[in-house]
Amino acid sequence: MSVKELFPTPVWVIDLQSEVYRPLNAALLASIEALISPRPPIPIGSTWQSDPVLHRLDRFAEITAIIREAVRGIIAFLELEAGAFEITGCWANINPTGGLNSSHCHPNNFLSGVYYVAVPKGSGRIEFADPRPQAAVIFPPVKRWNRFNGNKLLIDAEEGRLILFPAWLSHSVPVNRSHQERVSLSFNVMFSSFTEAMSKPLWQGTAPVRKAEPT
Repeated sequence: MSVKELFPTPVWVIDLQSEVYRPLNAALLASIEALISPRPPIPIGSTWQSDPVLHRLDRFAEITAIIREAVRGIIAFLELEAGAFEITGCWANINPTGGLNSSHCHPNNFLSGVYYVAVPKGSGRIEFADPRPQAAVIFPPVKRWNRFNGNKLLIDAEEGRLILFPAWLSHSVPVNRSHQERVSLSFNVMFSSFTEAMSKPLWQGTAPVRKAEPT
């Protein structure tokens, strides 16, 4: 008997080496603090997000380059004749104790992703939901979960971890149960031929990014 895995939904996980991500994350934390300064209080259970323009700022050039290299690898993996692409939005997320992100997707983009900057122990993971709602019509008990009988994928949030996935794939971040802030960068990617009108974020962060650098 052979098994055909029809229409798989890929999620790509890239773990940077410690000698790369430790200094990178320290610089990112300092840059995010500079954007939010003077720092407003972030209430327990809420989320602070910057404007989605960090990919345009020089201080985020290193992580932007890493994201672009990852996207080039994905395009090669998928064997696409996609042409040029661009990051259409990149923003910082700060989740204090009790902070979470409800299930959502990122319309009008091809790929989305997250990079973890600070992940205190117990601060959570990212959850991807089965995109086939009809798959849960019959859901018998299982002996052991696997990719054929499960209805969600859970990936631990770890510092230096970069995760990319189809932008249409619903995902969420559970409650931060630690006593420290969870900090990450999120981003979207789209082919340049599509981006002029449709792919730019239609929202602003909790507070506008100040001291913007030249694009």
